[in-house]
Amino acid sequence: MIVSKYIMKEGVLNEKLTLFKLLSYMKSVYHIPQKIRTLTDKRKRRSIPLFNIVMPTLIFLMLQYRSFHTVFSSPESMNRRLRNCIRGKMPKVDAVRDLLSQIDPDELRNIHEETIDRMKRNRIWKHGTIGGCRVAAVDGVELFGSTKKSCPDCLARRHGKQGTEYFHRSVVCMSVGGPPHVILGQEMLKPRDGNEKDEGELTGGKRLIQRLRKRHGHFADLIVADALYLNAPFINTVLSCGMETVIRLKDEKRLIFKDAQGLFEKGAGKKEAFKRGRTEIETWDLAGFEMDGVAKKVRVIRYHEKTTKKNGRTEENWMWLVTTDETADNQTLWKIMHKRWDIEENGFHQLKTYYHLKHCYCHKAVETVFYLIIIAFNMKELYLYRRTKDFKGRKITLISVSRMFQDELHMKNMKNVLYESEKGG
Repeated sequence: MIVSKYIMKEGVLNEKLTLFKLLSYMKSVYHIPQKIRTLTDKRKRRSIPLFNIVMPTLIFLMLQYRSFHTVFSSPESMNRRLRNCIRGKMPKVDAVRDLLSQIDPDELRNIHEETIDRMKRNRIWKHGTIGGCRVAAVDGVELFGSTKKSCPDCLARRHGKQGTEYFHRSVVCMSVGGPPHVILGQEMLKPRDGNEKDEGELTGGKRLIQRLRKRHGHFADLIVADALYLNAPFINTVLSCGMETVIRLKDEKRLIFKDAQGLFEKGAGKKEAFKRGRTEIETWDLAGFEMDGVAKKVRVIRYHEKTTKKNGRTEENWMWLVTTDETADNQTLWKIMHKRWDIEENGFHQLKTYYHLKHCYCHKAVETVFYLIIIAFNMKELYLYRRTKDFKGRKITLISVSRMFQDELHMKNMKNVLYESEKGG
């Protein structure tokens, strides 16, 4: 069988890992197909139902196809996959782009937010993500750029001899620590009129944290971020939302860095060293520092990491952080700062490399497509790490899973699970 060759190639036989069960999970637990049916259709001509366009688009984004042309230009292999998930007339690429450009992205954002609400009710983060704390990371990601095409929502920057480059950028909030890694929300940065600068990450980050707090309540205990977010208005925003911050400190010119370094060099704040694998970590930890404009005194922690390689060589690294948390121990904070890379490695890397986030699927529907990608990403993470037993411990790569699902869609009819009405639904 085509489906099984990728499973056997990885050395693990797992017949329970199927696209059919993923779609059933999306339908029975998170009601994604049912909610897609409720999207407002603003088209004047509706020869193809909205569901017949949006649902397969979501599926093919989840299966990580590179472009709409690959799917909807109807080569024979894709034609069969389309017929296995669509009843009735199949859409062409122009019809897909036309519909997506007319969908209100706020309606898709609402579907995404309802999935986050369901995750909370299902107690996905019952035991926290790191050391009993629910930790979320905030960072910016660029979607794509062009020196030729632009839209009213594009940001702009000078790009050397090529002139002006137009691009889209978003601030993303994602759970970090143990899987599943879930994207909690995103906020598109907006262009400014006239000679004013476009919105920056800090502005979008503050708006995102406030919106998530208003929509989902206490969605995290700690917000972790890189050095860009060591900013009084951002820290105050997080504090006002009832959460604490853990932020990387890099700038040696900052007064707080100089003050802490002077005390650390005198031996103040020295804590007991600890070890993680081949790495020995020395720690200095002092509280009571003031930052201009910050409503609360902060802690500064310095880590000196010394890693012994297998060849006997050693590698040394220094890491500094600032936190408003007064109670977390320095070993947990060290892990939190290292786990901040989850948003890069398990989030942005996956989205860019496999979900083709930097590809312009439809310039008139950037935010709409991004929300579809986020929903697809989250559903797949939840299915693999929540519904599939011990997926993390099995030697199956994520790219192999996508290939298995692609082959399954080529062979198996998915229309029953997608179109079948639920009792009382």
